[in-house]
Amino acid sequence: MPRLIVLNDNTPSRGLINDWGWSILIEGRERFLFDADTNPLVLAHNSKVLNVNLRNLDFAVLSHWHYDHYGGFEYIAELNPGIKFYAPPQGLALAMRWGFQPIAINFGGKIEEEVYTSGVIDGIEQAIGLETSSGLVVIVGCSHPGVDRMVEEVLKVSGYEKAYLVIGGFHSPPIHRLRNLARLSELIAPAHCSGDVAKAFIKRNYKEKYVDVKTGTILEI
Repeated sequence: MPRLIVLNDNTPSRGLINDWGWSILIEGRERFLFDADTNPLVLAHNSKVLNVNLRNLDFAVLSHWHYDHYGGFEYIAELNPGIKFYAPPQGLALAMRWGFQPIAINFGGKIEEEVYTSGVIDGIEQAIGLETSSGLVVIVGCSHPGVDRMVEEVLKVSGYEKAYLVIGGFHSPPIHRLRNLARLSELIAPAHCSGDVAKAFIKRNYKEKYVDVKTGTILEI
């Protein structure tokens, strides 16, 4: 059963440290990190408290080149030298200096056995889809191009009609995007930059779909 472990979110939890950023560890057939927060000290502390190992990862994924998503990746590369690093092409020279094996993402498609990418949308950002026995889990970073649009792209490349779960930052979206998102996914887990208004709207209007997320949240899919 795959596990999603939120190593950092803007919302804190007792015993863990946090900052403005986003990082989630996925443990399934393969173990990989999606985004790496702002501060490696946050990742190091929280992984120790949560008793998760950040070594022996199979690969890593970066949603987009904003510091609150890539700030901890140099630390991750030190723990996992030479692993594949899927990212938008702009900063791949930096990823190579860190010690990753950088792979530029431009177009959507399957990148690993159970993982799809939306491709880089608007030249900015990618989302991924993880195949599970429950359905497709879509993981986003900040959703700058629009969270519903990113989910639609992942669904298109993966062949799924609907997502089981969408989790990550929604970038304070307008209401029409949230309504469309509710049509696209069974469960919705707003985090990071989603904003209190978006969280309240989903909780009020789609209570059966809402999943609360904060630093240290562990979801078994």
